[in-house]
Amino acid sequence: MKKKDLSPVRVEQLGFSQREFLVLFILRKLTEGTSYPKVIHKELRERFPEKVHSYDYLCKVAKQIETEGLVVITFGNRKNNLSITTLGETYLHEFEKRSKKQIQEVQAVIQRFVKEITGSGETIPVTHQLAEEHRPFFSKLVSVKDLVRYVTLKEALSRKYVYMSEIRSLLQDTFGWEASNGYLYELAIEMEEKNLLEGRWDGDRRAKRLLSITEEGRHHYKQIADSTRERLLQIKKFLHRILYLLEGS
Repeated sequence: MKKKDLSPVRVEQLGFSQREFLVLFILRKLTEGTSYPKVIHKELRERFPEKVHSYDYLCKVAKQIETEGLVVITFGNRKNNLSITTLGETYLHEFEKRSKKQIQEVQAVIQRFVKEITGSGETIPVTHQLAEEHRPFFSKLVSVKDLVRYVTLKEALSRKYVYMSEIRSLLQDTFGWEASNGYLYELAIEMEEKNLLEGRWDGDRRAKRLLSITEEGRHHYKQIADSTRERLLQIKKFLHRILYLLEGS
């Protein structure tokens, strides 16, 4: 198995368009006080270096939201000064109400995985499962396959065998998230086909398939864990920066 190249997390994976993202960034910056397009663009590139946002496009969006009444543009000291309006503050507040809870809920699950795989960071107790409406958002950010493979192989390393209903309970209890039973069993079959696991039925009723890690699985476990850790840390940092747009911290 080759190590995956990690592509940057994209704002579209959060359900934002590029324009919507820029509007949020401009408005959030202006809650700190009047500013200039070049200053806003400089901070944008510093906070989100993985995505190139052109200065010209930022200026275009600023002019568009002026016509919508979200900002006021005045000219002084040979510069365009941008200020947020009351309507702009209302827009920002309404967007925060719609999006902040979803991002925080997903961020908590990500942090639990980060804690598990790195041993560092905040411990967030599981008080409830990730709500159904937030799961598509979660699945757009992470590789569900990699998460389940990591958890399954890690458990199999320290035990004689595991079974997938047990893995599902572990996901629920430890991370506050679960994959569907159907997906878990499909992935178990795939892992057997790729010789990461080997299985046998427990008894004649074939109700439970006992899975043991193979030498191939042991060999690839570290690679799977490393790539999963890198992606989770990348997502964690990105979500932290996105929350800046919603709460200014």
